[in-house]
Amino acid sequence: MKMLRWSAAALALFVVGCGPVEGTAQEPESLATQESGLRTCSTDLDCVSGCGCNSGQCVSVVGPPPPAGYCDQAPVRACMTSSDCASGCNCTGSVCVASASSPSVNCLVAPPDGYESDNTHTSASSYMGTPQLNHTFHNRLDIDWVLVATPVNQVLTVEAYNLRNSMTAQLDLYAYDYATRTRGALLATTQSTVCSQITPACNMYRVTANVVAGGVYAVRLVNRADTPAGSDWRPTSAYDLKMY
Repeated sequence: MKMLRWSAAALALFVVGCGPVEGTAQEPESLATQESGLRTCSTDLDCVSGCGCNSGQCVSVVGPPPPAGYCDQAPVRACMTSSDCASGCNCTGSVCVASASSPSVNCLVAPPDGYESDNTHTSASSYMGTPQLNHTFHNRLDIDWVLVATPVNQVLTVEAYNLRNSMTAQLDLYAYDYATRTRGALLATTQSTVCSQITPACNMYRVTANVVAGGVYAVRLVNRADTPAGSDWRPTSAYDLKMY
């Protein structure tokens, strides 16, 4: 009888120590609850790098799955210095953030390059004989105009090269009457790089045309990107320009 009483007590302690077998495992979070924390979006531009907009929510679209919660973050504009940020924004922790004096400024917007404002042929920059470096398309509607004077009769070659950050453009060469600031005939145009391979030699737009001594010509670069480079967080499309 003592052995039976001891066994019953031991069994009672075992049950108390281990708890009930059923109902103790934590139920996994429901799918609806998980999805409620996802970032909503209209396009991929609303999602951080590596995430895309699928059915109105930012989700992983390429590569291995990111850490939990990564796609729930708001996109930011990366920077190295404040010159990489729009006016009113500072580069803090490698991210463009609004300064205290301009808290409502959009820091996803790219700053204009040093050749602005050159969106028309009447406000074009002048080519001084050496390459113009670090042109950018700082927004979707950006157009870059450059005027060049030719001292001799020659075949003029114009190259937009070192294309960076998914640069997609149209390169045009026009005759130009500088005295009246009038655009003349279209002499050459292209929307294609010189070849299809992904090499530095192919990564350029090029046009050529016969020009005359004492002439002035207008070069136009038109942004053909599908996404608004100046209103999102992505690196801004950029190129260098030379003529010879």
